[in-house]
Amino acid sequence: MARITLAELQPLMEQFAGGGTVLSCYADLGVREGFRPNWEAPFKAGADALWKAVGEDGRARRELTENLSAVRRALEAAAGTARWTAVFSATERGFFRAIPLDVPVGTELVLDRSPYLVPLLGAIHRRREYLAVHTDTHRGRLYAVTPAAARLLAAVEGDVPKHQHSAGERYGYGQATIARHREERVTQYHKELAREVEKAWGANGFAGIVLIGEHEVLEHFRAELPPRLAARVIHTMPGAWTDEPAQTEDEVRSVGAELFDEQEAEVAPEFWDLLRQGKAVTGKEAVLSALQSGRIGAAGHGYLVLGPDSREVVGRCAACRTLSAEPFGACPRCQTPSVPGNLWEEVLLTALQHGITIRFVSDPRKLDPYGGAVAVLPKLAPKEKGV
Repeated sequence: MARITLAELQPLMEQFAGGGTVLSCYADLGVREGFRPNWEAPFKAGADALWKAVGEDGRARRELTENLSAVRRALEAAAGTARWTAVFSATERGFFRAIPLDVPVGTELVLDRSPYLVPLLGAIHRRREYLAVHTDTHRGRLYAVTPAAARLLAAVEGDVPKHQHSAGERYGYGQATIARHREERVTQYHKELAREVEKAWGANGFAGIVLIGEHEVLEHFRAELPPRLAARVIHTMPGAWTDEPAQTEDEVRSVGAELFDEQEAEVAPEFWDLLRQGKAVTGKEAVLSALQSGRIGAAGHGYLVLGPDSREVVGRCAACRTLSAEPFGACPRCQTPSVPGNLWEEVLLTALQHGITIRFVSDPRKLDPYGGAVAVLPKLAPKEKGV
């Protein structure tokens, strides 16, 4: 998926009120055992649970039937075009949205008066794209890589002569001149490739650089990268050149998926040290206060760490969107009555609006003693290393 903007989320935000219900579906579109879609069994189980929840209400059952059919059609149509997807259907309102995702989500169905956006907002925060560079001595390709796909950004080819010998001699001055000329052309090509890397890096928010090729070639090329980019090389791997980019893309995508899984599983050791030392803000009310007071800066200068969605309810002011721990009380800022909302949904959306980094801990037991939510303030956040 391309990066999802706040403007693209607006149609979903507008569905927080309206008649009928919204069926939200997140699905893993991968295929198991060669032919069975991963989403099929969880979808059926989720649908069965929803049938039980709506009971014998005829209108609700008709609406659920229409929404389930619309979502199922979308999942079947998306096979082969996306790896994961989010689908929202509200037939009574005439509303439908399907959003391809390139970040892993599990298959689940949620029926409510408004869209369930936590997995979608989480996917936006979790999304990482890597810059992969596949090169030999005179040809290179740049890819933007996610766990779902490898997208060709640019191709570079240098004017490098093949290995050759001067006429009538194998060694000596003539051969040295030819070799030196070729080395100069290779260096010139690598400089040009480095410029393309710098251009691509500046235009995108990549999480790191992957180099693919022969070890000696990669070391030569890496020496031509600006130090700040050479320091962002997080993985190198061997890879023979091929004239068909598609032959490389699957392998590159697999590397992207492995890197994503590694980074997804880790929260910097500094975070746990700060937590043990009592140098982080913990608990729902304290984290909400830090988030809304501006004490958590932009990405890299303070951050949030969240466990799995606790499905807790938070108050959201209908006028100024201030959040409060009391879901039905008056807004602490303007005294307008609050309406209930999902705590994680509101935190994720607020963080997205203000460019605040969020990291996730999948094991709820690790953050349960801290209320499932932690804020590390800028003065405590490790500089340069991120989280």
